Amino acid sequence: MKLARIMFRGSPRWGVIEGDDVFAVKGDVYGEFVKGSHMCGLANAKLLAPAEPTIIVACGLNYMGEIKHLGAAIPKEPSLFFKPPTTVLDPGVTIPYPRLTENLSHEAELCCVIKKTCHYVSEADALNYVLGYTCGNDIGMMDVLQKDNKLITRAKGFDMSSALGPWLETDLDPSNLDIKGIINGQVIQDSNTKEMLFSAAFIVSYISEFMTLRPGDVVFTGTPENGHYPVKVGDVMEVDIQGIGRLTTPIGPKI
Repeated sequence: MKLARIMFRGSPRWGVIEGDDVFAVKGDVYGEFVKGSHMCGLANAKLLAPAEPTIIVACGLNYMGEIKHLGAAIPKEPSLFFKPPTTVLDPGVTIPYPRLTENLSHEAELCCVIKKTCHYVSEADALNYVLGYTCGNDIGMMDVLQKDNKLITRAKGFDMSSALGPWLETDLDPSNLDIKGIINGQVIQDSNTKEMLFSAAFIVSYISEFMTLRPGDVVFTGTPENGHYPVKVGDVMEVDIQGIGRLTTPIGPKI
């Protein structure tokens, strides 16, 4: 099932995508719901990020190709950092080039959106706590990362740095999906989630051992080789994941 958040008659609403149409979610998307009445055609829908996070947890250094590319040590446990809800960027929305950086970067990632309160869950049970999967672009200021001695807060926590969308796919095996990062039509990342060092299920379970994930929270699962790819004003960043779709994020003038 494909689930979308859209702006409908001035308010954010969840919908079920069937073919070229969007139908209302009748009930609680994080609990029990059924398909309701027709809302609009998909082509006319104003898509919003398909998540309502209280927090975003991201995993770095999770694809062997990227670890080798960076010359980094292989982590023994997931390398995690936080991003605030103010980083969320809707699909198709232009991100202004931040004034603090001269080295903005693109990272294609598979993201999990949490369905129900998740605390102390096993790896075997972890995906039962996931509502669905979407494309994510973990946008970073890499020169700021170096300036801040590789502390993540400014480099990855700035406004609009977590592009999400275009929708959620609920019926998906996250362990074997082709994932591509694309800049101006050129594929610059081409991998598969089976290359992850830590699976989506393991990451969700690992996080739940020390903090509670709530409905709508987001987990970024890492970027494949050739992440941290530099982008400039006027570029169009895209993330394409098998079984989900394509997330597009243009880059606007510096502010």
